[in-house]
Amino acid sequence: MPKMTTWIPVALAAMLAAVMLAFLWQERQREIRLRLRVEKCCASELLEDMAPFLKVARLSRIEQLTVNKTGIILRRLGQETDSAFLMWPNGYAYRSQEQQEALRAVLEECPPKLRDNRRYHVSRQRVCLLNGTVEYGYHYTM
Repeated sequence: MPKMTTWIPVALAAMLAAVMLAFLWQERQREIRLRLRVEKCCASELLEDMAPFLKVARLSRIEQLTVNKTGIILRRLGQETDSAFLMWPNGYAYRSQEQQEALRAVLEECPPKLRDNRRYHVSRQRVCLLNGTVEYGYHYTM
């Protein structure tokens, strides 16, 4: 009987290793897809049209930054008005969830202070609409 019970821990360890490898593979594939979307976003006209907005963001002390399907809203520290780059009025369609994530990653590169997790906290917003669908967005807060 002792021989029969010795294979159980080995089988459990093998299953755990397989699950971990599958998780790591999936995460790696997600990172590759995000990197490709970021490269596509950087090469698009959208980033060129956002250049004045990004210049303001680089030169400002950002209190809050929100990225959602409709655009980007920037609140500067000590100012009561917000700056915004809205997709629809600038001739762009609303962003999908994947495009929002790529845009968020690009924005972290433009004003590098957003990546500083000692200064900013990023959270993912979840908004339930009246028709039952769910939309997501990203929110940076100082």
